[in-house]
Amino acid sequence: MKWIKLLKQNKIPYYIYRLKEEDFIILNKNNSNIIIILSGIVFITKVFPNKELLPIAILNKHNILIKSNKESKIYYKIVALERAYILTLSEYNLNKSKNILIEINILNSYNKTIGKYEAMNNIMSQKQIKNRILQLIFTICLQFGKVESQKIFIPFKLSNKNIAILTGTSEHTVNKVIRKIYKQGIIKEYNNKVISINNILYLNLK
Repeated sequence: MKWIKLLKQNKIPYYIYRLKEEDFIILNKNNSNIIIILSGIVFITKVFPNKELLPIAILNKHNILIKSNKESKIYYKIVALERAYILTLSEYNLNKSKNILIEINILNSYNKTIGKYEAMNNIMSQKQIKNRILQLIFTICLQFGKVESQKIFIPFKLSNKNIAILTGTSEHTVNKVIRKIYKQGIIKEYNNKVISINNILYLNLK
């Protein structure tokens, strides 16, 4: 992998986490503050002192999170939606190396990641919970969906619990909305394992 090769060549310390599906890691101010997704799909939430969760983004390969160490009472939780490898390193060690190539790669990865943050902001900007859930499914289909026989499949398990976290609502509300969509025939199968959408154009926000 290019990141590991670059860091080894420049003797920059790093750490790699291997996460199975539904595994998670907690990152606080004491952890390295640059997080790079080497492979897999994860979602990141910011956890406040009152345990309130704020979804930040759904990220995949080469996406990056640069967290601030000034947020002493806030930590980040990274949850794997499928098997994932995550690399962390210190901005301090990176700056000491003064390697332009690594800095360019980080900048390029961050630029590619910005759209993922904006997508989550768009989801959370929906005032109605139903619309947030629909927007989430629509966004995941666009970013990660696989098209087969005029249908779109989300290639990883998407549980009610995770949908609730990513939309700032309850599992009960998610159940109600999903059942309604199921009755409309938009989702062919929903069993906490696979979501198959027959016609994504029906996923309107009305």
